[in-house]
Amino acid sequence: MTTIGVRAATAADEPAVARIFRSASLSNDGDREVLLAHPEALVLPDGLLDRGRTRVATSPDGTVVGFAGTRPTERGVLELDDLFVDPRARRAGAARQLIRRIVAEAAAEAVVRIEVTANPHALDFYEAVGFVPDAREDTELGSGLRMHLDVARP
Repeated sequence: MTTIGVRAATAADEPAVARIFRSASLSNDGDREVLLAHPEALVLPDGLLDRGRTRVATSPDGTVVGFAGTRPTERGVLELDDLFVDPRARRAGAARQLIRRIVAEAAAEAVVRIEVTANPHALDFYEAVGFVPDAREDTELGSGLRMHLDVARP
């Protein structure tokens, strides 16, 4: 099994993160048409890496293969805004390692809950890593499922 590393993203990671964001977003047939109709949704948000809350997953040679970003929404709660893995690197554990790192850092920050609006293609993954469904939510790009993960205290 390949060892996936996770580290804080730097400005130098932006081209790789932007490429992964676009390619991963377009990799699901069910999403491609609506995303291509809204090309602005395929552009990495300005300042994403400057917030200091983005982590990248790397292959053993240091290549960035995925990323995840969070933001605080209220006291003790983080929103998982982004979780994307290069389609060529899927099923190697990158997403799982990113979630593990985010949960560990969240616990150290006294965060008690992580929330996400899950794309239908990602529901099985989120459930597998411990997220619990809450309610359906309509987004600009379609329907999603609000989910949460309670963070265990160390």
